Amino acid sequence: MMTEAPPLPAHPKLITFDTYGTLIDWDGALRRYLQSIFDARGVTVDVTAFYAHWYLDYALPALRGDFMIYRELLATTMRQACTDASLPIDERELAALGDVMAAADPFPDTVEVLDELRRHAPLATISNSQRDILEASAHKMGDPFTHQITAEVVRAYKPDPALFDLVLDRAGVAPEEVVHIAQSQYVDLPRSVPMGIATIWINRQGQTLLPEHPAPTLELPDLRDVPRVLGYATEPAAARRER
Repeated sequence: MMTEAPPLPAHPKLITFDTYGTLIDWDGALRRYLQSIFDARGVTVDVTAFYAHWYLDYALPALRGDFMIYRELLATTMRQACTDASLPIDERELAALGDVMAAADPFPDTVEVLDELRRHAPLATISNSQRDILEASAHKMGDPFTHQITAEVVRAYKPDPALFDLVLDRAGVAPEEVVHIAQSQYVDLPRSVPMGIATIWINRQGQTLLPEHPAPTLELPDLRDVPRVLGYATEPAAARRER
């Protein structure tokens, strides 16, 4: 497997996406939901710091453990994080986490960019979620995907290669014919780059790339310039908006 990201293909035969954090503002939706729970109980907590604690210390390691359906994974890891931080949350609130994810809105740049890209190549999403959640999100984005692959299909989560292998097989394409677009340096870059898939890192949070993670082919702050860098538009997004 490759350790250096390949160049963008001139004419990709498939464009794949991570969904949550790349296309859908799941992080913001979850933080607002948690804030509402803690506010209702009069609990003062730095929700952004707690979110990072939950994700890095509980949710991310759980992706590599025994497989749980994603709604169960959300509830289990959030229960563990709240218990560890002595924060109140009940079982109904935990069970609703999947619904919060399904109801989260696309980022402002998502639908327009997907509409443009789907004119030029088939689109697919490779998501660490489950079918009912992803279907609700895809509908919010105008159902742009030819292929929708979730972890429950292969019973494994990214960065396991199974989701990538399945979408390549279903689309009948080779890794060098694909562009993967994702925000996670934790579960996407460590898989797509070594597989030889050109990868655009959508670094919406302005993260520093950790040295243990492979560098992407290209880093962008959001989706707006993706059509241009793939050769589907000739001017930067900022210039197009000013016209």
